[in-house]
Amino acid sequence: MKRGLKLVIVFSILFSLLGCKKEFDSIGLELQNDSQQLNNRFTDTTTLVAYSILEDSIITQNLNNSVLGYVNDPIFGRTQAGFYTQFDLSGTNVTFGDNPQFDSLVLTLQYTGSFGDTTSPLSIKVYEIAEALDASRIYYNHHQTPVQPTNLTAKANYQLYPKPNTRVRMDTSFVKPHIRIRLADNFGIDKLLNNPALTNNSAFQESFPGLYVIAEATTGTGNLVYVSLISSLSGLTLYYKENGTPKKYTFSITTINCKFYNYFDHFNYAQATNDLKNQLLNGNTQLGEKVLYAQGTAGVKTRIKFPNLYNVYHGKNVVFNKAELVITNINEDELLFAVPQKLGLQWVKKNGNIAHLPDDEMYTSESYFGGKYDASTKEYRFRITKYIQQLVQDSLINNNEINLVVNGAGIRANRLTFYGTNPDDFSKRLRLELSYTTY
Repeated sequence: MKRGLKLVIVFSILFSLLGCKKEFDSIGLELQNDSQQLNNRFTDTTTLVAYSILEDSIITQNLNNSVLGYVNDPIFGRTQAGFYTQFDLSGTNVTFGDNPQFDSLVLTLQYTGSFGDTTSPLSIKVYEIAEALDASRIYYNHHQTPVQPTNLTAKANYQLYPKPNTRVRMDTSFVKPHIRIRLADNFGIDKLLNNPALTNNSAFQESFPGLYVIAEATTGTGNLVYVSLISSLSGLTLYYKENGTPKKYTFSITTINCKFYNYFDHFNYAQATNDLKNQLLNGNTQLGEKVLYAQGTAGVKTRIKFPNLYNVYHGKNVVFNKAELVITNINEDELLFAVPQKLGLQWVKKNGNIAHLPDDEMYTSESYFGGKYDASTKEYRFRITKYIQQLVQDSLINNNEINLVVNGAGIRANRLTFYGTNPDDFSKRLRLELSYTTY
């Protein structure tokens, strides 16, 4: 009987608890009237103004990759890329023995990637730099250092058929994919084998300022290849014999003792589409309603403005929970003209200076700030909540512009066409998605 009584009491308590159906998150709401309750809202109709503009000069010295090639892009037109570089001695008082016999001189460049149609050959020229690179100078993408007039490739019309994914056999083993360009014998003999200034690096670089490597106009689509100058596979290798024994010596490229920088030319976008030229060269900002652009190799960026945010939200009791800028890709030829894997945002200050957005500075996690390409949705998303929250405050009222750029524009050629602010397919427009709470 005692046990049965206990069970009755337990079940009675459970039924009384289950009968109380008020949710925990509603507790206390009966104490507030409707006007006092939090109001969560969402909008993606904030007015944006966007248009594409020419990229400013960017620093391209001593970067992780160098770019070499020539491409004919059906949208962006022509792009030519090359690089200037010094070389380094691996020690001091370098000698090649008594009576060395010259064999050959080869410029090697390790591949790190490519852009465009690699079945198209490239016409490569190599020139000796005529003026020493300045260790204290900052070099930009447009700077042209004087060079000697003679092309140094052993074959006057050297054609490169890029194979960025094919390993190369050297001696008895295979090594990573790389380019091998044989240079003129007389240059190797005069500038390297018989150079009396191999005592130290400073004397050597004064006697031999370095090389300029560039691709010239090509038929077809063309391509740009990425190379690592500081790879152990890259450098100038002198092959010679000492007393009949084959030997080699490599003049390497290092970030410590060498200066090198990328050079890009877009030929003022003369061969670009009319829509792109009208935005870039004629300042037609209205075209940004339909299509917008971004391009690496110091090419194109898009300016985005938020003209009405301050007037709409300033002084209101609003907290932005999430603000995402959404960019949707139009490109249909990603096989040849790969879209950027990541984009970047620059905060354009009133004085014209460029800075990081508050979200980018405050949150170091890439997953928070975003900018990576989602191939399944063809979208890029940036979380810029802190920036938008500050934008509706007085402190940022005159700093309501940002640049959308290709991440790594100094070493990458990837480009993007994306929907503007009012395209025919309105669901894919450039937009700001706002989730906010009013109180």
